[in-house]
Amino acid sequence: MKRKLMLLMTCLMIGIGLVNAQISKVTGNVTSEEDGLPVVGASVLVKGTTVGTVTDIDGNFTLTNVPSSAGTLVISFIGMQSQEVKIKPNVKVVMKSDAEQLDEVMVVAYGTAKKSSFTGSATSIKADQITSGSKESLDKAFSGKMAGVRVASATGDPGSVGKVNIRGVGSINGSTAPLYVIDGVVMKSDEDMSYYGKSQSILSTLNPEDIESMTVLKDAAAASLYGSRAANGVVIITTKSGKEGKTRVSYNGEVGWNKMAVDQYNMMSGTDYIGYARESIANYYMEYEGVTSKEDAYALIEQNNDLSGFVKDPSGKTSTNWKDEIYRTAITQNHQISLNGGNQNTRFYAGLGYNKSEGIVLGSDFQRISARVNIDQKITDWADFSVKQMIASTTQNGFRDQNDQAQGLGTSSPLGVLFALDPTAPIYNSDGTYNEDVSFGQITNPHLMLGSKDDANSLEWIQSKMFRSLTNAELGLHFLDKIFFKSVFGYDYIDNKHFEYWDKNSVNGLAVGGMGSRYTFQNSTLTSSNTLTYTDTFNDKHNLSAMIGFELENQNLLQIVTVAKNYSNHLPELVNGQPDAASSSTYGAGMLSYLGNVNYNFDDKYYLSASFRRDGSSRLSKDNRWANFWSVSGAWRLSKEGFMEDMPLFTDFKIKASYGTNGNLPTDYYGYKDLYAGSGYGGNPSIYWYQLPNDQLTWERSKNLNVGIEWNMFDRVTLGVEYYLKKTTDLLFQVPNSYVTGFSSRWENLGELKNNGVEIEINSQNIRTKDFTWTTNFNLTYQQAIVEKLPDGADIQYGDGQMYIHREDESMYTFYLPEWKGVNPDTGLGEFWLDPNDHSKGVTTDYSKAQWGIVGKALPDVIGGLTNSFTYKDFDLSFLITYQFGGDMFDYPGYFLHSDGYRLGSTTPSADVAGNYWTKPGDVVDNPKPIYGNPYRADRFSSRHIKSTDNIRLREFTVGYNIPISKKYMQRLRVYFRANNPWLIWAKTKDVDPDVAINGYRQVDTPQLKSCVFGINIEL
Repeated sequence: MKRKLMLLMTCLMIGIGLVNAQISKVTGNVTSEEDGLPVVGASVLVKGTTVGTVTDIDGNFTLTNVPSSAGTLVISFIGMQSQEVKIKPNVKVVMKSDAEQLDEVMVVAYGTAKKSSFTGSATSIKADQITSGSKESLDKAFSGKMAGVRVASATGDPGSVGKVNIRGVGSINGSTAPLYVIDGVVMKSDEDMSYYGKSQSILSTLNPEDIESMTVLKDAAAASLYGSRAANGVVIITTKSGKEGKTRVSYNGEVGWNKMAVDQYNMMSGTDYIGYARESIANYYMEYEGVTSKEDAYALIEQNNDLSGFVKDPSGKTSTNWKDEIYRTAITQNHQISLNGGNQNTRFYAGLGYNKSEGIVLGSDFQRISARVNIDQKITDWADFSVKQMIASTTQNGFRDQNDQAQGLGTSSPLGVLFALDPTAPIYNSDGTYNEDVSFGQITNPHLMLGSKDDANSLEWIQSKMFRSLTNAELGLHFLDKIFFKSVFGYDYIDNKHFEYWDKNSVNGLAVGGMGSRYTFQNSTLTSSNTLTYTDTFNDKHNLSAMIGFELENQNLLQIVTVAKNYSNHLPELVNGQPDAASSSTYGAGMLSYLGNVNYNFDDKYYLSASFRRDGSSRLSKDNRWANFWSVSGAWRLSKEGFMEDMPLFTDFKIKASYGTNGNLPTDYYGYKDLYAGSGYGGNPSIYWYQLPNDQLTWERSKNLNVGIEWNMFDRVTLGVEYYLKKTTDLLFQVPNSYVTGFSSRWENLGELKNNGVEIEINSQNIRTKDFTWTTNFNLTYQQAIVEKLPDGADIQYGDGQMYIHREDESMYTFYLPEWKGVNPDTGLGEFWLDPNDHSKGVTTDYSKAQWGIVGKALPDVIGGLTNSFTYKDFDLSFLITYQFGGDMFDYPGYFLHSDGYRLGSTTPSADVAGNYWTKPGDVVDNPKPIYGNPYRADRFSSRHIKSTDNIRLREFTVGYNIPISKKYMQRLRVYFRANNPWLIWAKTKDVDPDVAINGYRQVDTPQLKSCVFGINIEL
């Protein structure tokens, strides 16, 4: 009996072992209790091991190497409660929402914060929202997705800079750009790294595919820990990190095309231009030569063969659309391969990206090759270490632009070429070669002018090459579960080289015998920050967090300029010309900072926070080098009170308020110093006085108030409303000096500026079922930027032709010009109001007698966006609509295209002038009668060229399909189509793109692009 019992026990143990051995493969499905949808990307880990995986697009998972001794699976996902389930061949898991975990999403200054406990103003966008925009520059991804954030691009060249404003305009003459922080390291700005002839963005070195999230800090409570650099807001960029589980390989690729977003810059046809030229010359005879009738004037034109001096083919048989010869449909492509994985101790992310975007102008393009490796290592239970390394190389080919907004139209810029081409000239000669005699001046066939550095036909070009290495190392030490020490080291190296070449036979090169110039900028920024954080909870209700730290930044910049002229041949390198100029300069700046922060909340109901930072900068004199910046804020979470608990309408409800200060440093490295410079005088070396000192120069200072509510209704709709008021004092001004001193101006702190507005943001889950979801985001911002105080209260005119004015109690970027009345239907002459403020004084045709007045402002009153996202089974669709109202632009290209005959023989008029100019009494038209050499100059700067920028635009559109495929081969296979800027739904001004520079100046540059791409996402 005993032997039988032992045999039975042995068989039983063997059977159990066999059963356990058989459970080496586990499959399962993870769904959400809230809506029954699959949970994509949930972590599935065998407890006590490093064996794990993540769920696929359908919430399914498969584990093929489960140890026989294992008994439990741990399933986790951000925003949901982790679960432990018993291992069996097939597992079904339903996960519950975890409101506390959902709060762990905010990346803020020097750390993270629960969204429910955050008392400042901040908004985040995630990876999918970032990559849905332009891939060559991530700054354009902000447009329409955040309240209080405005993005404007003056040019559509790929790789060009996009200007970002957060809550209005923070300065008049100082920087208005936000501070960018990448993985805890402050990023170098564009201001002193770009070639004066061509705009470029350092942000274009960043690959959007490598970014996990971007958080915008908008008020003092959120940004005051960055002190003297946070007056214009802060953008915190967090790159991707590895996740536990098996290594995942992903490929994202897309190919498509770019075109001009709005059909603009349409020129007169050959036939229309001949008629316009005949009318202009006829009116010349009547205005200058005393001819009394139009018929007599026409006869003189025929008799003298006058048209041949203005058109290439007076017969009217040729009509060339030169716009199609300069602007093209350009190809764009983007590819990204990444690896992501790790275990409990080591996690890694690696990405390799390639972007090539042709510009719509012949010879222009942008290319980026980037690589990133992020490694997180858990050394012990109390020590963590991470290192993040990015390298990127960009190449931008193109031509000079008008980024300085100086007056004049470049003869070699693409638009300058277009304006100067004769529509009656053919593209080709009879033998098939390119016709060179196609313009009114020195301009030749665009096919013989426009091209890249490597194009044999290109006679003028600019090539910009940037290399960047961004290193970040971080050490974290945990003590007693309450104290955390964090040390961050960052090194940012940028090598930016610009090469411009004018062949000696080119339009610009003829005057100087050819020219080559090389501008080199090398910048290194070293940053080190150390913080110590204490976190504790007392009596389960008192929650306290305190942080102290210090930060050091050291920056060095080298600038080298070399120029050669009088080339002996057609080779671009400077050795082929005679040396004309050579110089180099070095600049350095340092900053030392001490900072601290305290956060307290009682029972997750009442929140108080205070921040302090003391900055010392070498850009200011010893007496003014140090300054203090601070903030205080609080919030009351009413939904935690007894009278609101368990009310679905108030799932969460919080009111908050903050007040604090920020600063803005002078952009000059040595703006406060008495400077001398070396030069030459008559072949001899010399030293001259270069800059007047100002030891009292200091920061611009802003005082910020923010109040708002955050309301979650039925756990489906969230509403955020905030009011902000920001007053900036000690504005930086270049104050004019008496010319007796030998200096035109010097820096001083004078003036005040006020920005205020209301922001509204609504997020809703409209429908959520197993097969169909629909979510909406809506944001609206009402904003003002008012000049409150100026030096001595006096108006300041500035800008191209003095078209702008700073005046107390008026908006920033206010246009100040004569007011256009229109065309007199009896005389055909253009008329201006004598006094823009009192029309009863009558009109004048004499531009010099018309008084100037306020005729518009660039800043819109209202901006915002609307995003809708849909999913149906394996299909997804989303679109973003942006809008703005209440702003204006100055149409500088339109100034050249509507010259009323004055520029006949130098520029071709716009197509909209044809049939819309005065020819006889009684004509009600928009354009005066054209007169060759027009003496009335009704085309000069006035409100005639002020246009509304009000518009509603389809900014992004994406439709995708997840192809059902066996998970044995790949985890995900998605194909999609995406369009950016595909449709201008409505615009108050027709045939003009309303996306212009922040100050409303429409430049004579490459217009904005619309792009359409087909893409694929593969995950193994």
